[in-house]
Amino acid sequence: MITILSDHTKQKVGETLYESLKNKDILTEFISVEEINVGPCYSCGGCTDKTYGKCINRDDADMIFPKLIHTDVMVMITPVKWGSYSFKTKRVFDKCAVIGDRHYYKKNGELVKGKIGNINTFVAVGVKANWLDGEKEVFQNLVAENIKIMNIKGSAYVVDDKNWEVCLEAIIEELS
Repeated sequence: MITILSDHTKQKVGETLYESLKNKDILTEFISVEEINVGPCYSCGGCTDKTYGKCINRDDADMIFPKLIHTDVMVMITPVKWGSYSFKTKRVFDKCAVIGDRHYYKKNGELVKGKIGNINTFVAVGVKANWLDGEKEVFQNLVAENIKIMNIKGSAYVVDDKNWEVCLEAIIEELS
């Protein structure tokens, strides 16, 4: 199962990827980040204590978490702002920590998390019209660090918001 979380403010990368995977009979779910209300993670630790496995601040993330626990591949499509995820994407991604293992451990000299669900691959697709010098590398490094912390495999794609279809085949190939 593949779950696509898409902040598709100005482009249709997420919808096109979803349709392409569906046409190949790959079980895929699409969640529009634009259409949900997810508040910030306050790092209060409530999800590891008071409301174990659930965020104290109830919002639309409650609808996303059960889907992510059962998915094998999480794909995030996001406009890139200063080399990072968009505001809405970052809020969803931060709150996804609630579905990770509440305990960190050391692996190859790095602090990593275990996992509760089935997610074994994370793919991030950064979309932007005019990439600044070094911004693609910053985004790719951010995604690589997230993959390392989540202790799963994955990759980052950086695409131009006008010519993203060229990269779409490589993404579909990886996910198929």
